[in-house]
Amino acid sequence: MSITTSTKATTSTKPLEEEPVLRVYNSLTRSKDVFKTRKPKHIDWYNCGPTVYDSSHMGHARNYLTQDIIRRILRDYLGYNVNFVMNITDIDDKIILRAREKYLLDQTKSSNPSITPSLLNDTKLAFSKFLNSKLIKSLPSPLTFDTSDDLEIFQIILEKDKSDVKFAEEARLKEEKFALYLASLLKAHGAIKKAEGLLNGSNEGDVVDLVDGASDVLGPYYGETLGHTIKDPIAVSRTLALYWEEQFFNDMEKLKILPPNFKPRVSEYVSEIVTFVEKIISNGFAYEAEGSVWFDVNKFDGAEGDGFRHDYAKLQPGSKGNKKLIDEGEGALTGSKGKRQAADFALWKAKSKPGEPAWPSPWGEGRPGWHIECSVMASAILGRGMDIHSGGVDLMFPHHDNELAQSEAYHGCEQWVNYFLHTGHLHIEGLKMSKSLKNFITIEEELSRNTARRLRLAFMLQTWNQKLDYSRGLIADTKAKEETFDNFFANVNARLVQAGPSSEGKHQMGDAEEAITNDLFTAQSEFHAALCDSFNTPTAIQILLDLIAKTNIYFSTKGRESNLGVVTNIAEWITRMLWMFGLGEGAPPKNGIGWGIATVGGQEGVNGHDVSTQVEPWARSISSFRDSVRKLAMDKTISPDQLSKRILSLSDKFRDEEAVSLGLQLDDGQGNDGGALWKIVDPSSLVAAREEKRRIAAEKLAKKEASAKAAEEKKRAQLEKGRVNPKDMFRPPNVTGLYTEWDDSGLPTKDSEGKEVSKNAVKKLQKEMKVQEKLHEAYLVWVNEQEGR
Repeated sequence: MSITTSTKATTSTKPLEEEPVLRVYNSLTRSKDVFKTRKPKHIDWYNCGPTVYDSSHMGHARNYLTQDIIRRILRDYLGYNVNFVMNITDIDDKIILRAREKYLLDQTKSSNPSITPSLLNDTKLAFSKFLNSKLIKSLPSPLTFDTSDDLEIFQIILEKDKSDVKFAEEARLKEEKFALYLASLLKAHGAIKKAEGLLNGSNEGDVVDLVDGASDVLGPYYGETLGHTIKDPIAVSRTLALYWEEQFFNDMEKLKILPPNFKPRVSEYVSEIVTFVEKIISNGFAYEAEGSVWFDVNKFDGAEGDGFRHDYAKLQPGSKGNKKLIDEGEGALTGSKGKRQAADFALWKAKSKPGEPAWPSPWGEGRPGWHIECSVMASAILGRGMDIHSGGVDLMFPHHDNELAQSEAYHGCEQWVNYFLHTGHLHIEGLKMSKSLKNFITIEEELSRNTARRLRLAFMLQTWNQKLDYSRGLIADTKAKEETFDNFFANVNARLVQAGPSSEGKHQMGDAEEAITNDLFTAQSEFHAALCDSFNTPTAIQILLDLIAKTNIYFSTKGRESNLGVVTNIAEWITRMLWMFGLGEGAPPKNGIGWGIATVGGQEGVNGHDVSTQVEPWARSISSFRDSVRKLAMDKTISPDQLSKRILSLSDKFRDEEAVSLGLQLDDGQGNDGGALWKIVDPSSLVAAREEKRRIAAEKLAKKEASAKAAEEKKRAQLEKGRVNPKDMFRPPNVTGLYTEWDDSGLPTKDSEGKEVSKNAVKKLQKEMKVQEKLHEAYLVWVNEQEGR
């Protein structure tokens, strides 16, 4: 006999929720793809770095801040190990041009102690060349001039641009740099005119004014005419690149952007680039022509691989053959000798002129093409492929498409990059950032107005791959959200610091505590889902703000009986998430709540100040308040009632003036013991709140005074109207020409023609007289009051 035991399985009636899967918007597929790495929990990531020849601007901030936020989410929230590589492009046509121009202009200033006819003539020739090659070619329609003097011709064009609106609009439509050309020539024109008057007896300072004033026209002129005199062009370019590389990383540090794990420079990989190009040639996808090497797009596109076909322009197939984009990608110094098709791009550029930096190669002296640089450095560090490649959306074609093509041609692979992340464009007040539109903002300039935290948070309020409009409205919205976080942390910390001994009920879980705890769990779940949805930071930030709003309602409902343990859990989680995003400042808070104080300029707050410097303003205010109270207490002439009022007045003044300046917020009656709940917050936010409160109070007072004045004026008008005795109101001189006879009460009986006044008219006049009787009575009362005074 066998005995069987039956166990009844218990099943939940509620279906289990699925764990959100990370999906990332991939430019290669133009869709949100499930994110899978080549190695478990490890990401190989290559980010296109800066071309170091000028100041970093807000477009750079948009790109590198965005990549930093995503990197932190992957590393610090989702737990990936991230190998982040960012290159430094220090060999580039822009660098070569800028470096040699700067070098030659500096040489000109140092070798000319005074303005000479030769220097002035060079400047005028440079002015003429710039005028004819840039501005004249940009005119919307040909103009005729009565002079051959280029300085005068420029003045004619300048005046037409100021006076003819249609001309100005058409010129800027034809050439977006038209306004820049005008500005450069105007500056040079002023410098030349000033120099003409100083030609005899001028000094070195005048030379600097001339050269700097005309630098936009004189630099390119000397670059073309004197470039060959530069003995060590590599050193000249390297000096400029190193300077701007240092400035770039200074800006990145101020923005709190994590440094890359590797930052290879192109100049350190020239030999590897040569080897890389040789293999592409041997694989049949490139050809040499007159010292340059060109990638053969036609041979690559559609070529058979090992079970696949190569595909060119995967990212932007619609841009194939776009000459403007292709030419921009090649650079200003790149020729086209030996190039077979317009779509082919340079892997190696032959040295075209003396004075250009060049390195040896099997094809002669030259330098790397722009696109090949990233392929080589990424391959050298990350191998045959990578998980993520990122950069600005403007790099999709031709740069990233060419990178893909030449790398897949070299490695013989179908897919060199698994996920391409492209940051959206940055616009300023709705317009593309451009020097010609005068909305070009450097990172340094913006950090003089806003904190690094504010920029980061502002960028997080827009989806990372969409266009971002950096506007006054966005900054105002960001400031409001910052204040919400600041106030929340200050409120929680104040209650924790001033909490009294544990009392019954304050740690129990009632309905309100269970509800707010569930709100926390729901927020955590939704927050996770948002970040798994292609790093949806706008939604994630809003989830944090919504949770704060619910917690504030809990505080206001429960008051002093709030369960601080429940609130602490919420505050600590919000703190961790903000720090995870890189929004924290200074050292992490010891109690795990708060994100620090952000300062303008990207610098640390008061952490580096000595204790006495921090304590001094507090000591001064407290001592002054104590002296005032003491003085009142010692004054025997003050009655007890007056003493109480004056002490209260002093206390209110301290709360509204001295405490605000210190960053001490005092909420009367909100503390656990019935006293003030104090909070340490940003003084500027307290000052702003106080001024706003005063503004509202002033508006209310002004409105009240205006209402009182209007009422007084109305009263006076009625009193003035009541001056007339009702018996006389229808008689001359009050009414003339309407009536000829009246009864004893003053009511008209006959009109101007001697006819009887109708009964309806009499009734109407009687009503008017009754109203006047009341007005007259009020007038007589007022007269008596005035006489009594």
